[in-house]
Amino acid sequence: MQKTDLSKEQKHYYRSKPAPELVTIPAASYLAVEGNGDPAAALFTAKMKALYAAAYNIKKICKLQGNDFKMPALEGLWWTPGGEQLTEVPKEEWYWKLLIQLPAFVTVNDCKQAIALAGNRKLRYLDEFAFDRCPATLAVQLLHTGSYHEEAPSLQKLYGYIAQHELEASSPHREVYITDPGKTPAERLKTILRVDVRSR
Repeated sequence: MQKTDLSKEQKHYYRSKPAPELVTIPAASYLAVEGNGDPAAALFTAKMKALYAAAYNIKKICKLQGNDFKMPALEGLWWTPGGEQLTEVPKEEWYWKLLIQLPAFVTVNDCKQAIALAGNRKLRYLDEFAFDRCPATLAVQLLHTGSYHEEAPSLQKLYGYIAQHELEASSPHREVYITDPGKTPAERLKTILRVDVRSR
């Protein structure tokens, strides 16, 4: 059975350079859940755990249908209600959406079935999950290497590129977590920082 690997099929999506670059991001579907507050708090961990449980159930369902896939990297959208930079407000005031991209063959019904199966494990927050579809877009991105707590200079570089090229952000900033923080030292973590953009 062939296994779909989005990281190989979408090189611009899961690979980037340390310097900002303008890329085209294809349309995609995601399993997603929103929340707010400090990412070190229990709510963030609980929703991430539930997201992975449902995503792996989707993988199992698809494999039974003859469509296996490698689990894509976790992603996060980050913003504040007033549009301030994250570094300007306490972490308790942060808002976030956790996402995992899904191959094109995954259906809404596959997601509903997978979430129901995850409910058998008595996980919380499953009723908050969504099947998101995002259109193709232009984006500016770069690869940040190091701790999540040291992203500010990389984000400044990203937004500086956007301003310099007379673009404007059309989305919250997105993080694609290429490495596993449970297995990788903080100084070697690799995260793609990305912002959807449009012409001014």
